[in-house]
Amino acid sequence: MLKVLLIIPFITVNCWFFAQSLTYKYSIPLNDKNEIWTPDNTGNVYLYGSDILEKKSNGQLPSFSQSIKSVGIIDDILPINALKTYLFSESQQQLCLIDNTLSIQSTCLDLEEYEIQYALKCAISGRPNLIYIYDQFNSTLFLINTKTNSIIQKVPNLEGILNVELEISELKEYENELFIRTTSDNIYQFDMFLNLKKQLPETITALNFHKKSIVEIEDNVLIFMNLDSNEKKIIPLENISANELKIMGNSFYFSTEFEIRVYEYNPN
Repeated sequence: MLKVLLIIPFITVNCWFFAQSLTYKYSIPLNDKNEIWTPDNTGNVYLYGSDILEKKSNGQLPSFSQSIKSVGIIDDILPINALKTYLFSESQQQLCLIDNTLSIQSTCLDLEEYEIQYALKCAISGRPNLIYIYDQFNSTLFLINTKTNSIIQKVPNLEGILNVELEISELKEYENELFIRTTSDNIYQFDMFLNLKKQLPETITALNFHKKSIVEIEDNVLIFMNLDSNEKKIIPLENISANELKIMGNSFYFSTEFEIRVYEYNPN
C-alpha cells in the first residue's frame, strides 16, 4: 500500500559559496546531428542522431559507431554498466539491449507485454535487472524485472497520488530512491518501495546528483542542494559555459553547441 508523506512546498535554505574545484580532463566534439547524449560510469559517452549511435571513449579504448534503424527512433540511452546499455524507443514502445560494441543482444523487450499501454520515460535501477517505466496513458509507474519478464511493483494513478496533472520529463534513481521531474521542473522523491517521500522545495531543471545533493547549473554557477537539509552550496564557474550538465560520479560533463567538456570535481 502506498504511503504518502507530507510534502513541504517551501523551505528556507542557507547558501554557502565555495571556490571552483573543477579540473579539465578532455573534450568530445559534437555536431548538429547529435540529438541526445549520455555518459556511463566508465567514462564513455554515447551520442545519438540521424539514426547513428556512437560511443566515444577516452584513452586507449576504441570508439564505435553503428546504424540502428531497426530499433526505431531512440529517445533515451540507459547505460547499465560498461558492457550493457538499454535503448528506449517511444515510437516502437520497446527496450533494446546493446553490448559494449553497440551490437543488439537478444530480442528487444516489447513493453506491451508488461501491461504498459504508452511508455513515456524509463530509468535504470541500481538493483540488478530492474527498470522503472512510466506509462503516460494510465499515469502508472512500473518496476519490471527484465530477466524474469515480470512486474515487480506497480503504482497506479500517480496523478491522483501527487494531486497534479502529471507530465513527466525525466526519471532517475539515486541511492536506491526514485526521482521524478515534471515538465514544470517540480521534483518528487520516492523511497525504494515507491512510497512518496516529498516534493523538493524548489524547481530543478535536470536530475543530476553528487554526494547527497541535487546539482543544477544556472547563470554560470553550480548549485548543490542537499537532499536532506535543503542547504545550498554554490560554486561560481570560471571560464566554463554550458547549455547542459550531466554528472557521473565525480565527472561533470558540460555541453555546448559544439562539444562536451569533461571536468573532474574535487571538492575542498
